[in-house]
Amino acid sequence: MKIILASNSKRRQELLKMLNLSYEIVVSKKEEIQDDNLTPLENCFNISLAKGKDVLEKTSGDRIIISCDTIVVKDNKIYGKPKNREEAYNMLKTFSGTSHEVLSCLTVIKVLNDQEKIFKDYGKASVYIDLMSDFEIYDWIDKSNPYDKAGAYAIQEEFGKYITKIEGDFYTIVGLPINKLYRILKEIMD
Repeated sequence: MKIILASNSKRRQELLKMLNLSYEIVVSKKEEIQDDNLTPLENCFNISLAKGKDVLEKTSGDRIIISCDTIVVKDNKIYGKPKNREEAYNMLKTFSGTSHEVLSCLTVIKVLNDQEKIFKDYGKASVYIDLMSDFEIYDWIDKSNPYDKAGAYAIQEEFGKYITKIEGDFYTIVGLPINKLYRILKEIMD
């Protein structure tokens, strides 16, 4: 059965390779819209499901579609991908010297003989960031590409030097709760 990753994220592609699976990429063009009446977790799941459903409509045959959405949450506010340098700075300044949560919501859609079944799970982690100077924040922004990362940072890149502690799954923070995905695939591929 073919496996489709509904993401253009290089990080997710690298993580999926850890499972030694052959897969293809079909990128979802679904706009990530958040509903202020929902919790961050509900929003995360809705976006993950919408990405998977978008790719489901673009593909055919027996297949497994993997989609995921990662959000950063602090004080019940969602921090997505920054739109500009000022927004990236404000996010990182907010996180500096404190902690926040990262949620990665996973959707796996299995289609077999035109029968669709949806599996969902999520990873959650707390990230503690050292107190950062304005110079350090701008240095990170100018050296990296914070605009394609929820919360404006990537723990697996140079930004990792500012992380004092994490509680939970590292891969959730990177953008794909790989153990949760492995468990789902193990269940549905047997």
